[in-house]
Amino acid sequence: MDNENRHHEISVGMLPSGSSVVFKESTYFLRNGPGISLPLPAEVRAHQRPGQYGPVQFKSLNLLVKYGKDITIAEGQCLWALRRFLPSQVPVPEVYGWCEDNNEKKRWESLSTQERETVCDQLRAMLLALRNLQQDPKDQFLGHINRQPLLDIVFTDDTKPSAGPFASVKEFHNWLSYLTKQGKEIHWPDPSQIPDPFRHLLPDNSPITFTHADLHPSNIIVSIDKPYRIVAIIDWHQSGWYPEYWEYCKAVFTADPNGEWETEYIPRFLKIADCYDAWSYYPQTLGY
Repeated sequence: MDNENRHHEISVGMLPSGSSVVFKESTYFLRNGPGISLPLPAEVRAHQRPGQYGPVQFKSLNLLVKYGKDITIAEGQCLWALRRFLPSQVPVPEVYGWCEDNNEKKRWESLSTQERETVCDQLRAMLLALRNLQQDPKDQFLGHINRQPLLDIVFTDDTKPSAGPFASVKEFHNWLSYLTKQGKEIHWPDPSQIPDPFRHLLPDNSPITFTHADLHPSNIIVSIDKPYRIVAIIDWHQSGWYPEYWEYCKAVFTADPNGEWETEYIPRFLKIADCYDAWSYYPQTLGY
């Protein structure tokens, strides 16, 4: 029987297994030298462009990393087996290794109280630095950094109009209020008379600040080794120029209700916004 028609028996025990596997004999290491390593999950996430989904490319390493919550070790094992047993018959990408993301939320939960406080102090300093980004006083707006519509998922979907850009905080608040009234016009001859019980509680005099808009533990990458430090803040696709209070309100709204992140740690790096209760009416009404 020639090699092309030869049968290959595969057992589960033959497959490489484990949450972290590296194939040192692969061409990646032969090409780059034994001292090279594969990117860590945190590096992959930090390298990902805002709004990007799918493989992450490291051009300097000539490397493509397939990354995401739906990617499985089984796929890597499949490619390994096909390349090992049918290298000339079924062409597939070469696998250099795989590594499971430790999940930054679980990582945060593994830190001690003192370590968490240290990370929050670092985050506070970073956010203060972020506030040093300021607009031209003669050209202020609320929108993405490039004067495109805001992309906060609170009000971004296929059924809602584009979020700006807006010329003032008041204009943004009026638009937000308008969104909550959509669908009620049939019951009101004059849509402007549709009540909004919280609009007057949104501060139209709020300063405009550059905002991340999704400060959740999963987006704060902490170093593996002590002393723990923030190595990257990721997932900036919702960022832009927002009212000053937005960062706090959004962070609290996406936190576990009454959990430590909300009650103990967010106030360590963000100023508490008095308008939170009024603000929360809007994402709740919009179905977020």
